[in-house]
Formats: sequence, structure tokens, C-alpha cells
Amino acid sequence: MRTFPRLGASVLVRRGERVLLVRRGTEPGRGRWALPGGLVEPGEEVERAAVREVREETGVRVRLQGLLGVYDLIKRDNKGRLKYHYVTVCFRGEPLSTRVRRGGEVLEAGWVGREELGKRELSRITAKVLREEGMLGRGR
Repeated sequence: MRTFPRLGASVLVRRGERVLLVRRGTEPGRGRWALPGGLVEPGEEVERAAVREVREETGVRVRLQGLLGVYDLIKRDNKGRLKYHYVTVCFRGEPLSTRVRRGGEVLEAGWVGREELGKRELSRITAKVLREEGMLGRGR
């Protein structure tokens, strides 16, 4: 039996008008574009997990610059039973390297320009973060 909620960490990494995104290879959000991130391992500090996940998924090294927010992702089945609950701590990060190589469980990874963001199928949390940061219109 799974224990909920599960703790995740992600990072908004910007390079000018571009943002580092990954296309998820696993649920939740399989096939959608998202900020790089993943689960915090037992005994791991959330900041370390955020930096580790970005490196594992994209090859990009980052320095965290502060907390952006904490986001819930809750899904229930048609009978109201909890399917999953993730709490994601999202940070802002500065890239220390820029060369991207796809890794981990992601299908694609890369720097996505602001004009391309509205054309991508984004995860709910990623769309919310990008709207809050003024990088995505309110309609998405």
C-alpha cells in the first residue's frame, strides 16, 4: 500500500527567454512537458533532491536561487478514492551548464522558447508556475 502524500522537488531553470523542460516518460503526466524534477528520497534534503533531479533528467547543473512555491497534485478515481497525491516543492534555479542530454525517465529534454510554451502540452503544475512567472498566458 502506498503512503500519501509523496514529496517531489522541481526547478524552474531559465536562460534568457528560454526555460528548461522535459517531456515526462512516466505518470503522472506521461507525455506532457514539465519542469525537471522528481521524488525526494528518504533522508535527502529537498534542495539536494531538486539539484540532483535536474542533473539526472537533463545533464544541466544548477544553483538554486530561492523557493517559487509548493504545489499539490491530487487525483481521485470516479468513486472519489485517492489515486495519488504529490506535493511538489518548486525552486528557481540558475544554470551552471547549458548542454542538455536526456536522462532518467524522460522522453525528451531541452530549452524551450517563450513563444513555444503555449504550443506544448504542459503538466498542470508547470503551466501554473509559468503563468505565475509571466511566461505563459492566462488561457493555458
